[in-house]
Amino acid sequence: MKITCVYLCDYNDRDDYYLSLMPYGITSIAAFLEKDGHEVTLSNLSSFGYSKGVELTLKSKPDAVAISIFSFNRTESFKYIKELKKRNSKIIIIAGGQHPTFLSHQIAARYPEIDFIIKGEGEYSLKKLIDESFSSNEKVVSSERILDINTIPYGSHFSGKTIGVNPNEQFKYIITSRGCPSSCTYCSSPYFWKKKVTYRSPENIIEELKYINKKFGIIYFSIRDDNFTLSKKRVMEFCRLLDECGIYMMWNCQARVDTIDEEMLISMKKSGLEHIQFGVESGSEKILKIYDKHITLSKIKNASDITRKVGVYLSFYLMTGMTGETDKDTENTRILISITKPHDVIVSPVAYYPGTKIYSDSVKQGLITDNIWFDTEENGLYLSDEHVNNRNIKNILTHSTKVSNKSRYSKNNFKIHRQVTGNNCWMNFIIEGDHYYDESDFKKASGCYNSLLAEYPENIWGYLRMAELAFDHSPEQALVFFKKASDIVPSYYGTWLRIAQIQLLNKNIAEAKSAIGQAMKLNPFEPEIKMFADKISKHNKS
Repeated sequence: MKITCVYLCDYNDRDDYYLSLMPYGITSIAAFLEKDGHEVTLSNLSSFGYSKGVELTLKSKPDAVAISIFSFNRTESFKYIKELKKRNSKIIIIAGGQHPTFLSHQIAARYPEIDFIIKGEGEYSLKKLIDESFSSNEKVVSSERILDINTIPYGSHFSGKTIGVNPNEQFKYIITSRGCPSSCTYCSSPYFWKKKVTYRSPENIIEELKYINKKFGIIYFSIRDDNFTLSKKRVMEFCRLLDECGIYMMWNCQARVDTIDEEMLISMKKSGLEHIQFGVESGSEKILKIYDKHITLSKIKNASDITRKVGVYLSFYLMTGMTGETDKDTENTRILISITKPHDVIVSPVAYYPGTKIYSDSVKQGLITDNIWFDTEENGLYLSDEHVNNRNIKNILTHSTKVSNKSRYSKNNFKIHRQVTGNNCWMNFIIEGDHYYDESDFKKASGCYNSLLAEYPENIWGYLRMAELAFDHSPEQALVFFKKASDIVPSYYGTWLRIAQIQLLNKNIAEAKSAIGQAMKLNPFEPEIKMFADKISKHNKS
């Protein structure tokens, strides 16, 4: 059967890096259906909008379309669905994702164009619908949890036709578990996953990383689990395997402050962890209790201290605008930032989402109804007034910026990092070298990167860093480093782009054209590559 798996963000968000990327789930479904023998097209229509997206979909002549819908992209998705059904009423449309899972019957009643709605995990339920030739009389299908997610192919294994998918960006984001045991009131995960967690094995994750490194040249990945550090045993084994396999990829992840310890964080850094993002949400004990976070300020401070001691970049996710939140609570958040010194904070307004306790409680209290999702096209619906949210966000971010100068690691910090992690930690060289590079102390930066290469001669990051150091004053030396980097990971487009730039500076037009051709082949989506290819073409004509 011919199936198209679709995602599109709101057209106004098409330039938003994160919103315009496909969620991991729909890529996994595409790979799963392809493995099951179907002809699948994976379509990210974010940059096209619903009308052009329909045109592109119809060209593939699908029998069925599976679309992933969240609250923030619901409006564009419903426009797409209505137009697609209008143009070809024979196409079976299946909707899934967070938004349809919790508003399935309301959506089914308002959008008869949708043939089926899948609640929860989509792979097995969609397969069953297809195997039964969509003969089910039930429009709303409730999924059973998939117990062994190692049997589900990862999205990057999809090898069929794609539309609007940049694999170099899309597949650097991975999911290694599904679900979270916590009960945070602002999150839909407890109800979507029923507070049960399923895990991919460390070996399975390493297989994916080796694959995306070789196939797409991805050298930095991001783990987007709700809480990657939930199982210490699994994390420790993953880090051991990643360290041993020698692919030297840098990475980041999300975690809770109460599931991290020093031993784990040391292992994570040794395997390439650069940055960890904690869901802190607030510096007010009162607000943390309202969120049902089951964490305390002391746990936040402890996790922050450990992170800074080990020498990983520290980031907080924060929220503001909760009902009952006062200026004092916001001030407590600023105080927490001063004490913990995160390198980065992201602040979001507290929003209504179907499937969250905040949302269901507000419906029960008569504060809102499900109609809010159909009466407005606003992507986000918030608890507090926009003016209040904007004021608080600005205050927190302004304070965070002031603290950021104090949060930067220093020479004394680097000494502690080396003492804590030991000498066999290649990320120490990167983080310390990057600090000196940012300070324009290129001699010390070079010393760090050269030490990295001396101890880890097959680590691509040392060559990339040394090449960037040499680029302005010694292009020929930079070229040597970039060529070595291209030998280590031939499929990384970034090295070929830089090689092309150096060759053009040296007036080696044929070599520049060859290198940019290789970069274009590896990543035809990168605007800088397209611009430079045009530049070489014009230079060649002149």
